[in-house]
Amino acid sequence: MNNRSFDTVSLWDDGYKIPWNDPAFSARILKEHLSQEHHLASRKLSVIEAQSAWIAARFPAPGPAVLDLGCGPGLYARHLAPLCRRYVGLDFSPASVAYARQHGPAGCEFRLADVTGADFGGPFDLAMMLYGEFNVFSPAQARRLLAEAHGALAPGGLLLVERQRFEAVRAVGLGPAVEVRAPEGGLFADEPYVCLTENDWFEEEAVARQRFLVRIEGCAEPVAYRSTTKAWTGAEMAALLLEAGFADVAGYPDWPRPEGAMALVSARKA
Repeated sequence: MNNRSFDTVSLWDDGYKIPWNDPAFSARILKEHLSQEHHLASRKLSVIEAQSAWIAARFPAPGPAVLDLGCGPGLYARHLAPLCRRYVGLDFSPASVAYARQHGPAGCEFRLADVTGADFGGPFDLAMMLYGEFNVFSPAQARRLLAEAHGALAPGGLLLVERQRFEAVRAVGLGPAVEVRAPEGGLFADEPYVCLTENDWFEEEAVARQRFLVRIEGCAEPVAYRSTTKAWTGAEMAALLLEAGFADVAGYPDWPRPEGAMALVSARKA
């Protein structure tokens, strides 16, 4: 564990996460989104269907306008969009957005955009960010995102955020180093490679940082990437939502999920 005080800016500098918006990375992660062998990148379709039904049961009538932040390849749109009068998804992965546009329901709008700087438009009746994506943003970015979501919602509109639990993020940061061989290529390269993952936990900042050292076959020098994740407690998450102007913050133990690492919270625009 790294207990020393750390320069917060350097934790969240330009290299703080894997560049999933790079076309090559984007194409590789799309394969993981669509895989039915695991719940990585996106969950299996059976879970997405159950979560979509849970969300749809809380739709206001008539059919709402929905904003899907970090929509990936549009897997939730398949189930929710037919019940909506408007469905807009934003994601910064070009391969995922291209897939969503090609395979999504007619009438959906999928935008290639970084949610930390995009104009969300609106008004929407429901905005959602699922699968722990909220935790990958710096505290400043997280606050801006919530403020933009608040501005994009109609009065009475609902925001759903699925956050990674504090303990789950901390466990990642405290995890041991792991070396993985990918003889047929994988997330980090199409060529065979070996990836050493090292983890750090910054107690004062409540941030987990993973460093991936990738040795690609045929390359003289390894390539390094980072993934930085901010841990928020339930109380801190509620405070962020109230600070952004939301009210009626609530959690949902009945939210369908295959693991205990996530928690769903909702808030309403007053």
